[in-house]
Amino acid sequence: MIVTRRDGALRLVEQVEHGRVAGELAAVWGNDRFETPTPGSPVRTAATRHDEGWRAWDARVLFHELERRPLHFLEIDATEHVRLYRQGVERVALGDVYAGVLVGMHWTGLYRGRWSAPDARGRLNLGPEGRAAQDAAVDAEERRWVTAKRLAWATAEPRAAFETRLWHNYELLQLWDLLSLYLCVMPPQPAAVPGPARPWGPQLADLEHSAQDVLLPPVRTHPFGSVERITVGVRRPGVLWLDPYPFTRPGVTVDVLSAVVPDRTYSHAELTARVGRTPATVMTWRLAPWTR
Repeated sequence: MIVTRRDGALRLVEQVEHGRVAGELAAVWGNDRFETPTPGSPVRTAATRHDEGWRAWDARVLFHELERRPLHFLEIDATEHVRLYRQGVERVALGDVYAGVLVGMHWTGLYRGRWSAPDARGRLNLGPEGRAAQDAAVDAEERRWVTAKRLAWATAEPRAAFETRLWHNYELLQLWDLLSLYLCVMPPQPAAVPGPARPWGPQLADLEHSAQDVLLPPVRTHPFGSVERITVGVRRPGVLWLDPYPFTRPGVTVDVLSAVVPDRTYSHAELTARVGRTPATVMTWRLAPWTR
């Protein structure tokens, strides 16, 4: 569950809802500057279901025992994180081998700094036991890719081109993931005085957010193209500006569904019941090219 504290309330976005939003972003990605990803359907499936393993866990409404509130997704135990993601990867891979590889790359990338450097680590290093569980998961998943990639390499292109495209699609998935998270947690009102854009990601450990300009992860315009760094920010209520703009048309709209409950202490049973009977709140964002 993605938990945000704002205006005396807790806003709860399920991970599979966040995934649905990422899938919508993937479906409209591409224009004269940014190439539409291929193979299209598996990539969109991976974007939509990259957090599939959270489905059962979010249904239980994981609980923060000390603070008596919903557990924020970055607060989960590391070994439990391994369990849920492994189940999610297995489910996705059963339906689409290429999507399964991408979701596995996303999962293990969370333990490897999103595959940014040989010694990189993720933000879920919770002691030696958790680190050992993560390392074992990465080793096993990379072994699984050997066979899975052979099956996924189905187009008439050299293996090097296939691998380059696969890693490009992985980088796109990381961008859609983080952009979706921005849409899930950011208040729709712009800041009075926007500050300098900062890399987006570390701020997600916080429960409270104020509108800020951020930099999304670097991504190439196409698998063999130049690297771009997209800046996003809220400049008008409910409008997200992007520079450069990567989508098929200006004015793309994206809905984010959340459950909004009072910000107070709960028992686990009370919280689960409260979330279960709370109707969804819809936040609609419009995505637009940056204007100065």
